[in-house]
Amino acid sequence: MRLNLGCGRAVHPDWVNVDLNASGPLAVKADLRQPLPVAPNSSDCIYASHVLEHFPKRQAPRFLRECFLALRPGGIIRLAVPDLEAMARLYLACLEGALSNDPQAAQRYDWILLEMFDQIVRTRSGGEMAAYWSQNPMPAEDFVLARTGGEVRGFLSNFRDKGMEHPNVRLLDEPKEDREEYLRLRASGELHLWMYDRFSLARLLAQAGFERIEVKSFDSSGIPGFAAFGLDATQDGEARKPDSLFLEGVKPRP
Repeated sequence: MRLNLGCGRAVHPDWVNVDLNASGPLAVKADLRQPLPVAPNSSDCIYASHVLEHFPKRQAPRFLRECFLALRPGGIIRLAVPDLEAMARLYLACLEGALSNDPQAAQRYDWILLEMFDQIVRTRSGGEMAAYWSQNPMPAEDFVLARTGGEVRGFLSNFRDKGMEHPNVRLLDEPKEDREEYLRLRASGELHLWMYDRFSLARLLAQAGFERIEVKSFDSSGIPGFAAFGLDATQDGEARKPDSLFLEGVKPRP
């Protein structure tokens, strides 16, 4: 059995696709904050893309232990999370460029700050990212698209290119935030509650019991035939979430 946890819209019929907001015949509804709805030692591999950052930091070890128990010995876990290290390195490069009066670096600096912080601090769905994407032309558009991939291309196609405004776009000078809306946002899973880099994520996997922990690319994996499932790649062969860190670990055999 192959488990795709927190699948969203990235589902495949050869996987058991699980999500809190499951829709369609290929997905099973389950709350990943609870014990996984599978028997111990029953899964050949587990894939969880952009899931872990939506757990509070203290809950991440429990989730990974649940994954460890669900895997058969020799089974592989594959995690994808926003890559904090890459963001931090880009932030520093853009900062240095902006301080040197490079206008392109200054535009990129504005975006990378949003990428690092907006999903942590936003108080309304869409946050400042949606407002940024709605600009036409969008500053540093090629840079933003390279960082975000299909997510923003879909946004531009559905809203900006049709002359529409996203319903969640809010300007900064609007009245005070709505507390009830913020509480709904906190419960929705949209916010990032922690961030990870190569060291912190590998340490969590090791603490959960995994070994042979390795950084992978979007199109490489120790899971047999993984690339063919198209879970981390678009139909054009590009990364579905280019801002990701991909890490895999193996459950030891007895």
